[in-house]
Amino acid sequence: MAWHDDSEHPFAGIAAKLKRADENIINLDSEIKLFIQSGKYPVLPYQDDEAWQEAMAYHREKPIPLKLGVLAGEIVHHFRSCLDHIIWHFSIPNLTPKMENVIEFPIFEIDPYAIPTNKDRIKSFERKIQGITNTNVLGLIKDMQPYAIGADMADHGLLIIHNMDRFDKHRELVIVDSSVNINFPPNMLDYLVKAKLYTQGELPESEHLALSRAIQKDSKATPSVGFRNFGKWSTYPVIKGLAELGQAVDNAVTAFASEV
Repeated sequence: MAWHDDSEHPFAGIAAKLKRADENIINLDSEIKLFIQSGKYPVLPYQDDEAWQEAMAYHREKPIPLKLGVLAGEIVHHFRSCLDHIIWHFSIPNLTPKMENVIEFPIFEIDPYAIPTNKDRIKSFERKIQGITNTNVLGLIKDMQPYAIGADMADHGLLIIHNMDRFDKHRELVIVDSSVNINFPPNMLDYLVKAKLYTQGELPESEHLALSRAIQKDSKATPSVGFRNFGKWSTYPVIKGLAELGQAVDNAVTAFASEV
């Protein structure tokens, strides 16, 4: 029986949190759809319609209800607490209040043991995982660090969760803004790659015009609500992003479940 379905498994609490997060994502999706349907242009005009540019501008500038940011922030916090639950499980029993306040799943962008070493960084890393003696668990923790994947670190799911949760704690809201999803037919999927590079500022200027023409002529645009920053993306659909973060947490927990 998988850890998700075993009520006696030590990670049953994590399974319950992830299930609740899934329910919250479904509820948030309904809230977003209601928000879009209640405004102008719930269905965007064709790209060659005179109202298309107006509709695009409307959805870009449409103010987002604070409730959507709060709901998104709660989901991200569920994900972060699932990761911390892993550390609490493998740490020594009967944690002191002082230890409970500092123990958490470490998420580092820089290897604390890299040369030249940084004593403060090492101390911070080791304080977060104090009491864990299982060498396999320690190895998994280090393997899952964002710095371990190098150039693609910005899109590391656990790093996105960590940064979004920190932002939510300090600013109360995860920032979302109104956006438009651009979809191309199957024979033009290479333009999706170009669109991603464009949002990251990495598409050569010589290709900007061709991309713009393709968007106008061949793509289908639908209203959406997106995170203003999500990894390397300048905007990213909220529901899709949260689902991907949930899967990243599920994958991480599954790896640790074999060590229980």
